[in-house]
Amino acid sequence: MEQNYIAPAYRLAAFTCVHCGVLSQMHWAELGVIARGGIMGVSWTLNTCQHCQFDTIWKVNKQNVRDVFMAYPHQVNAPAIHQDLPEACRADFEEARLICGMSPRGAAALLRLCLEKLLGHLGGTGKDINKDIAALVQSGLDPHIQQALDVIRVTGNNAVHPLDMPHEDLVSNVPVMFEMINLIVDERIARQRKMAERFANLPEKARQAIERRDKPTA
Repeated sequence: MEQNYIAPAYRLAAFTCVHCGVLSQMHWAELGVIARGGIMGVSWTLNTCQHCQFDTIWKVNKQNVRDVFMAYPHQVNAPAIHQDLPEACRADFEEARLICGMSPRGAAALLRLCLEKLLGHLGGTGKDINKDIAALVQSGLDPHIQQALDVIRVTGNNAVHPLDMPHEDLVSNVPVMFEMINLIVDERIARQRKMAERFANLPEKARQAIERRDKPTA
């Protein structure tokens, strides 16, 4: 990412264009339709890059201007999937990535489902997130991983109850949910895989000696 990169944002006078990649001035224009002899405003705003003259189109909630997203071109502003995320979880994670800009509430619900399946892979039942986290804590789960799990659980739960979490809070919290899932996978799956691979690469005689050393004695 270039040093002068400025992320696109609604009504910002200048940002890095998603088309040409240049930090440029932007021209904003309200869209409308001709109706009843006049022009009726709609919930869409046109933005034009003054460098390349290409447009972006933004969907705006007129009652709450914080409820806004870039509808065209569609962008995925979420971390990439961790290579070690179990197969059963991958579709939910990827779908959440695709819709997070348009529906952070839907993305949060999908990430909660992804966590439910991930906990099943980690030894839980995969049916009750809170109980699965409690069981992992009892078995010695690292506190920072427990906190990551609860960030996803609480945010996902609140996402289905609009009164518990306003839209603007979801917009800022959903990216964290992606990061937390990748953190959990890295700590609980990827590290173990890497250690097992390194042990398997030891000379056979060394591995046999270790097995004899650790073999229970009568």
